Amino acid sequence: MTATIKINLSNIKKNWLYLNKLSKRSTETSAVIKANAYGLGAHEIASALWEVGSRSFFVATIEEAIHINKILPMSRKIYILNGYDIKYKKAFNELDLIPVINSPKQLTSFIEGNKNRSLCIQIDIGMNRLGFQLGQIHKYKNAFKNLNLDLVLGHLTTAKNPKNRFNKIQLNKFREAIINFPVTKKSLAASHGIFINDNYHFDLTRPGIALFGGIRNPNILDVVNIELPVLQTHFLKPGEGVGYGLTYVCKEKKKVATLAGGYADGLTRNFSNIGFLYHNKIPCPILGKISMDLVTVDISHLNQEPTKLTFVGQNQSINDLSDIAKTISHEILINFGNRFSRQYVN
Repeated sequence: MTATIKINLSNIKKNWLYLNKLSKRSTETSAVIKANAYGLGAHEIASALWEVGSRSFFVATIEEAIHINKILPMSRKIYILNGYDIKYKKAFNELDLIPVINSPKQLTSFIEGNKNRSLCIQIDIGMNRLGFQLGQIHKYKNAFKNLNLDLVLGHLTTAKNPKNRFNKIQLNKFREAIINFPVTKKSLAASHGIFINDNYHFDLTRPGIALFGGIRNPNILDVVNIELPVLQTHFLKPGEGVGYGLTYVCKEKKKVATLAGGYADGLTRNFSNIGFLYHNKIPCPILGKISMDLVTVDISHLNQEPTKLTFVGQNQSINDLSDIAKTISHEILINFGNRFSRQYVN
């Protein structure tokens, strides 16, 4: 017996349409579907987003680009965030993929054999991960003029908090840098940045996690539902424990259910003894340590013995889970395992 993850393509489309409406008509809304669309299935989701109007897609690696290229029309644009690797020159050229060039080394490698092909430049405005430093932008200004620049992008570090002063600092740094690219399209806002205000939108926005319900907003719809099948039920006597380390010991008789799903499937051990699964609207506390493949919950208070319980759904979103695990919704979503039986709802 395996767990089931239902992925609501209709809600993903509605989320994209809502995000698109937040920008001016002159601003394009793209879609970030790296890491297999945050683990939900890049093929199915890229197709759904194409249907609703997305024409530009961002992935992290060349392998991800090749994967979604198989199902998208050639009129699409696919940007590769991790940059250019000359080992994949043939794939870049034949599939018309657009690398996001992040450093002088990548730029030199790209120019050697791709001078007339499209590329994107990333500017580091404070994240200090990837991208050209402001001084390097000036140094390579003449080289950029002779290239087919499709897009210049930056990335915000504190957009999750719209009032954080670093948002404005980074906006100003980006504006300072793009003076060197007067006719090239610009992009700054990813999911959270879209909600700051339209000063951050420029020519193209890059929503990712917001498409999949990972932002708390009344207009962003949940996308994922996960149900785990019950494998066995039994009783615990007072003084008996459950799970590795016996971190839970009951004080009174309990009826417990063991379900198919564990940390290999995204039920992180952080949920042990503090998380819940649900029977309709009734919470069922997780008892003991979550195992790789199994989780045990208290069903003593249920009027009937369930055949399955809900881990993610109407009563518990990926945002709720991220709060419990003290992480972000991105990590919750991406960790849902490949063993789930997948159903796409449109």
